[in-house]
Amino acid sequence: MRIMMAITSLNFGGAETQVINLSKELVTQGHQVLLISLSNDVPRIVELEGTHVEIIIEQKKRKLDFSVIKNMRSHIKKWQPDIVHGYLYDAEFYCRLAGINTSIPIINSERNDNYQFNLNQRIGDYLTAKMADAVIANSYAGQVFAKKRYHHLKDNRINVVWNGIDTKKIKHRLAQCTTHYKYELFGTDKVKIACMVAAIKPQKDYKLALQVANELVESDDQWRVIFLGDKLTVSNDDYKNTITDQYNNLKNKDKIVFLGNRTDVIELLSQADVSFLTSHHEGFPNAVLESMSVGTPCITTNFSDIKKIAIAPWMIIENRQPLDFVQAINKAADEKQNLSNQSITWVNENCALDVIAKKLVDTYNTYL
Repeated sequence: MRIMMAITSLNFGGAETQVINLSKELVTQGHQVLLISLSNDVPRIVELEGTHVEIIIEQKKRKLDFSVIKNMRSHIKKWQPDIVHGYLYDAEFYCRLAGINTSIPIINSERNDNYQFNLNQRIGDYLTAKMADAVIANSYAGQVFAKKRYHHLKDNRINVVWNGIDTKKIKHRLAQCTTHYKYELFGTDKVKIACMVAAIKPQKDYKLALQVANELVESDDQWRVIFLGDKLTVSNDDYKNTITDQYNNLKNKDKIVFLGNRTDVIELLSQADVSFLTSHHEGFPNAVLESMSVGTPCITTNFSDIKKIAIAPWMIIENRQPLDFVQAINKAADEKQNLSNQSITWVNENCALDVIAKKLVDTYNTYL
């Protein structure tokens, strides 16, 4: 199958992770993939080096750039894909416009749920949403949300394919890792690490995360907290500045560190005792999937499909209270071995990348 994928950028984010991993796996399985980024903000393009994924960068110069639409239509006509699949709002919008009268199925994605559009996005949806031929959500909650957004589509045109993760590659990476992060970051292995992987944006509720971190290190002198992630390139600094101010006022900030965007997230997670996530809403959470894949139990708020994913109900903090997070994190650390085995088994059975890629192709085939 010839699959054209388009995405807003190739920065550090969950959708970008899935597009990169899926495109490589689809090529491995014998398909052809053309990946278009609508921005030259592509720090992760190196992850596609040495693969047979074709990459084109179409930098948007304004909100509605007709030259990009024209170029994308040209790519469609020249490359003749069987499917065009857009990820994230801008790419979905441009795919819809570029696909007009091409007779090629135009697929949109739903990577989240229960969120609000700004005015420009609402107008864009009102004018063009009916141009989408189908939607693939990465969660059942996202599927419900998409049905409200794409009123013209029948139920069999809004499907769910969960995120996937390359379990074989993870095993290889962990086997090659020689870094001892507790020593590197804190100078001793006599500490326990709790880790949160998330972009610094309101959706992830870093205010709550910092409260949890402060209460945790105060409850036990052995705890240290690591935050992995940074603000999105397209975002302003207001929220990050608010979080920085909150961090600077913490009593125990010497035991809490921000490491920004990293390429060794998997390795860091594997050496953490517990991970946690404080999001208000999510699609299928990559951070949880990555943590579970390396056997590190994850404590989360209640969002999306998490009740279908979490190993035990007590690992979901419904009331968003910091002290309840602390209690659950300590319990997860005490029961880590058992939770670790269950987590790895669940990932292998439900989210192995090769299985997810095949499910994605099977779903594409229903639209042809």
